[in-house]
Amino acid sequence: MREIQGETTLQICPHIYIKCIKHHISQSFILRARVLKLYRHALKIAHRAPPQFRGELKQSIRQEMEKNSECKDKQKIRYLISEGLERIKQLDEMLDMQGH
Repeated sequence: MREIQGETTLQICPHIYIKCIKHHISQSFILRARVLKLYRHALKIAHRAPPQFRGELKQSIRQEMEKNSECKDKQKIRYLISEGLERIKQLDEMLDMQGH
């Protein structure tokens, strides 16, 4: 251990530190891929909506994605993905009932 400005820190071996960094980057990459997949899926479902509502629906989807684009908390991102999937499922079912 070593002390830096009154704080005690642990010495970490470089290879363990690199593994931690790689894991963090990998997890971030996977979450980003899931978010993009969710966005594409939402737009695909929105395309099934009646033409007079399609533009507004796509704009709403985009605004939701942009509203949360600065989120860095992985737990919250996972929650938002789950919430988004549920909302897409509901939209899909609604469009099915309407015959679209």
